[in-house]
Amino acid sequence: MKSVDPGILSHSECFTFQPSELAAKTMKYLTWCGHYFCTNSYFMERETYPYVLVIFVREGNMDVRYCGKNYLIGKGDVLLIDCLNPHYYRAHDGLEFLYVHFDGICSHEVTEMIIQNNNSPVFRRSHNLKVGQEIFECVKFFSKGGTTNIFQDAFHIERLLYLLSCEAEEKITETSPMEKIITHIHENFTRTITVEELASLANVSTSYLAHTFKKQTGYAPVEYVIKMRMERAMMLLTHSDKTVAEISEEVGYDSLPAFIKIFKRKTNYSPTAYRKLQKSNP
Repeated sequence: MKSVDPGILSHSECFTFQPSELAAKTMKYLTWCGHYFCTNSYFMERETYPYVLVIFVREGNMDVRYCGKNYLIGKGDVLLIDCLNPHYYRAHDGLEFLYVHFDGICSHEVTEMIIQNNNSPVFRRSHNLKVGQEIFECVKFFSKGGTTNIFQDAFHIERLLYLLSCEAEEKITETSPMEKIITHIHENFTRTITVEELASLANVSTSYLAHTFKKQTGYAPVEYVIKMRMERAMMLLTHSDKTVAEISEEVGYDSLPAFIKIFKRKTNYSPTAYRKLQKSNP
């Protein structure tokens, strides 16, 4: 099947599954899997979702916020999160990733244990390619019309968890300068942020910051702040009853005309038109 999420290109594919009563009670089971090719319009923000998520990045980069911390993940990285917790992820242009959602007996407890042992939901290990291959083969199998039984599904999930639980060659214990900057922007994008402030935070020059930040994210620092503001505004326009003026102020604009102008430039819609569009296409 094809995803209807904005920013997912047409040659992407995904599959959804409904567990049997027996599987739901006694085993781990798949709920979704897929292979996505994305533009930077794709993002997901949820307070909670009932499943565990494993992502393998094949190309490009993705911003992730999980349990109050921000991460920049790229080619070869694996992300493991329990979606019961608040989470957010956003694609950069050119992102390609594989994913599975699963649930079932002890899924959330085991996931939390593995994340704690790694000191991070982001995995950068020699086993990552095996994780990616496992998910790729799973998606490929279903794309050809394959069907599985509850034991095969449980085996695939246990295999992924085993690979992620293997002793890491290198655990992520420190935040990189760019991750520090991204975290700072996520926490402060509703106020004015200068390039000098970000450079000081990472202890680098402004020229190095501008070059490296754009290389890793695809955006200049100021453009990234604007993108964060626009994404928050789109979320509020879609899921709240706040006025456009209230939303403008909440995302950091003192001038309502300036907010409307930049929102229209970035989305091709005025805030009011965007809200009407979302209400008519829930």
